[in-house]
Amino acid sequence: MPEPIRYELLAPRPPDEGPIDLSAVGGGAGPLELDIGFGRGMSLFARAECAPHNRLLGIEIKAKWATKVERRRQRLGLDKVTVWAGDARTILRRCGPEGIVARTFVHFPDPWWKKRHQKRRVLQPSFLDTLARLTAAGGELFVQTDVPERHELYHRTVANHPAFEVLSAELDHNPFGAVSNRERRAEEDGLPIYRLLARRRPRP
Repeated sequence: MPEPIRYELLAPRPPDEGPIDLSAVGGGAGPLELDIGFGRGMSLFARAECAPHNRLLGIEIKAKWATKVERRRQRLGLDKVTVWAGDARTILRRCGPEGIVARTFVHFPDPWWKKRHQKRRVLQPSFLDTLARLTAAGGELFVQTDVPERHELYHRTVANHPAFEVLSAELDHNPFGAVSNRERRAEEDGLPIYRLLARRRPRP
């Protein structure tokens, strides 16, 4: 019987310690976008095709998917795409400089339903604090879910954060071409998708 694949050892990761300089990610040229929780990677590759001059940093907590997406990235020769395995909440706290991120995508986050898992929710005020520090004035935050209760929660959370202005919580389409695997499946199943677009307010 073959040895099991140790994805946790193979997955691409950021430096283990110290500050992380995002200005060096993806060759250092072009606007920087974040894809948080890209799963099987469809959103990351779709966005790379739509915006080939942008730098993309995808962060996925599951080492298996990060490993497979990184292998595909290498096969396609996408030098402006960077893939990291890990918890975006902890990784991004170590990142800088301020105001370097042009746009963040959060596709169908938080696949946990029990109350004891609420602390694992990605879109919490503390995470928005991190994004507010990293996002340029006028930069965007785009969130999608197929769960109406989650959409309402995300809307309240973002709207209550002083650094972000909600532009729309009723988008009927994805304007960025970064279609995720979950989004494609929801569309095929005829499920409604709830989308939120917010903008980073000007810095004081």
